[in-house]
Amino acid sequence: MFTILHISDLHRSQSDPIENSTLLGSLLSDLDRYSIETPVIPAPNAVIVSGDIIQGVGLEYEQYSDELDRQYNVAYEFLSELAVRLFDGDRSRVIIVPGNHDVCWNTAKNAMREYPETPPIKVNAKSFSSDALLRWDWASRKVFKIVDADLYRKRLDAYWRFIERFYSGVSLQYPIDFKRGFNLFSLDNGRILVAGLESVHGNDCYCRQGGIERSVLGACALAIRDLNQAPILKIATWHHSFQGPPAGDDYLDIAKIHELIGHGFRLGFHGHQHLADANAHAIHLPEQEVIGISSAASLCAGQNELPTGANRGYNLVVIDDDYSRCRIHVRETIQGNQFGRYTRGVFQVDGFTALCWKLPPSSSGSSPSPARFNMEAVIRAEDALHSGRPEEALEILDGSESLKHPHARRVYLAAAQKLNKNHVIIDFIGEPASVDEFVQLFGALLNEQQFLTAHELLEKGTQVGVSKATLDDLLTTLNFKSRFGGHR
Repeated sequence: MFTILHISDLHRSQSDPIENSTLLGSLLSDLDRYSIETPVIPAPNAVIVSGDIIQGVGLEYEQYSDELDRQYNVAYEFLSELAVRLFDGDRSRVIIVPGNHDVCWNTAKNAMREYPETPPIKVNAKSFSSDALLRWDWASRKVFKIVDADLYRKRLDAYWRFIERFYSGVSLQYPIDFKRGFNLFSLDNGRILVAGLESVHGNDCYCRQGGIERSVLGACALAIRDLNQAPILKIATWHHSFQGPPAGDDYLDIAKIHELIGHGFRLGFHGHQHLADANAHAIHLPEQEVIGISSAASLCAGQNELPTGANRGYNLVVIDDDYSRCRIHVRETIQGNQFGRYTRGVFQVDGFTALCWKLPPSSSGSSPSPARFNMEAVIRAEDALHSGRPEEALEILDGSESLKHPHARRVYLAAAQKLNKNHVIIDFIGEPASVDEFVQLFGALLNEQQFLTAHELLEKGTQVGVSKATLDDLLTTLNFKSRFGGHR
């Protein structure tokens, strides 16, 4: 199983704030509780943060840039410590996307000019869409126009500074790209791929709509298709919800969800509405294809910002080993800032609901599966090794389930030998599974001058099937090395 901690809407309310220490303490205390519940919820393997990292500042705020940086510092400290507590500091397991609160209103407003009253202009609803240049301000009942496109694009600069700082020095398989509207994150040794989407295209102080730029989903699908190895499960995360009240104007077009389904995404994560929910959405192409959607409540919003009856909360998504089912568990604050089971709506029985889907066929026409994924990984690693790229071969197989198979082990060890990575060989073999592995381990121990351990290994040789003649030869080599190679 693979567990994703899904948190969203981290913006802190000035009237009802929550400190990092309180929040971290409550999350870790809840981990102690849900790890012994029935069914057991395994500890998180990764975190998805679906937008609204900060509260932001209003228009005409004098030192808005400094205040944005201050708020991002709080979020940075929280997420950094969360990574330390959950993943020994591995920030590559934390996936972050922006939300509407991350948009700097003052920068956006500075890129606009009031549209002259004369000559009069003809407008309709599309005139003020996220793709348009015009904006309508209900407060002043004036029309504004985006006249500085370069400045307008900088309305997320504070967010990107935060992202650059958070991932600085982190080994990401796919480097962060600030301009293309999506980023890719690899989880579960490549079996899961998460596309982090920006749903704030055209979002600003006057335009509340959720928007993903028209070319982004197609470009994202092409980028995934061009990867060396296709993942088993494709997940998308963004910020805006895609359903709400009839008069609402801050939602994402559901056509974007349909497009994601068509591109083979089978799980989606979002926030924005401050309500926990889970459901499946389908389209027919011509057969029915389904995506499961997880919506998380706000982790940090104050009571005045939460819907009636809602509390702070978060989700845990437990993905089954076949990557075609999951359980979505919802947690909410109960008393004393402590989390417990959310037992309302579709979660009312056990605090969770289950979703399932059919994995889409791969580009070869076959259905993805863990077994096929492992086989393809071994083939790619072997090709890399024979092509003079042993480092790549090690990277492909490192931590892979395929290493349970003898051929994959041989490829992995051969790559390590090519690179003279004796510690990798020693740590990986542990107890030799064959005569070849026994000899490889013995050689690595000699190279590292671990002569005492090498001598202890020789005493176990007959258990692995090493002949007496071979053991005698190895003992002679050990005696020679230990005498002239020093002691360790």
